Formats: sequence, C-alpha cells, structure tokens
Amino acid sequence: MIVHVNGALLRFTDYRRVISVAAPTVEAALIKLADEYQPLRTVLFDRRGRPRATHRIFLNGELLKPDQLASPAGDTDSVELLLAISGG
Repeated sequence: MIVHVNGALLRFTDYRRVISVAAPTVEAALIKLADEYQPLRTVLFDRRGRPRATHRIFLNGELLKPDQLASPAGDTDSVELLLAISGG
C-alpha cells in the first residue's frame, strides 16, 4: 500500500511524503513504517503500542477508528497519516 505522510510528521520520515509499504493491514503497515523510520515510532505510537489519539488515519479517504486498524489493505490501497491539530 501507499502511505501518505503530511505536516509535522514529515520530519520523522526524512521528508518523504509518499512511502510504499508491503503489509496485509493498516496496522501492520504503520508498524513497518515505524520500524523503517525509528524517530516516527515514539510520535506515532503510545507506550502500549497503539497509535496516539492525536493522529488521524485514513484508508482510501475514509477515517478509521482505532478498532478498524486491523482492516485489510492491498497494494493499490492508500493510507494517509495526519496529525490532528487543535487550538483557537
């Protein structure tokens, strides 16, 4: 699948916006991505190994809830990682 990285997360992937990851699920792809880009691990995952609530993860344009990360994804699927920003 293709993972699209945006915003502040880019500095943790050496500013690569589009990264191809071979994995059977969205969750497995995120783990592989964090293995490849070690600085991303602590930003993307909490101490329990779950994606932090500050991130929004989309599969083919659809926002995934945390319990949907085990969704299967193939070579032609697209995952987008966004850092949710709040403020006023």
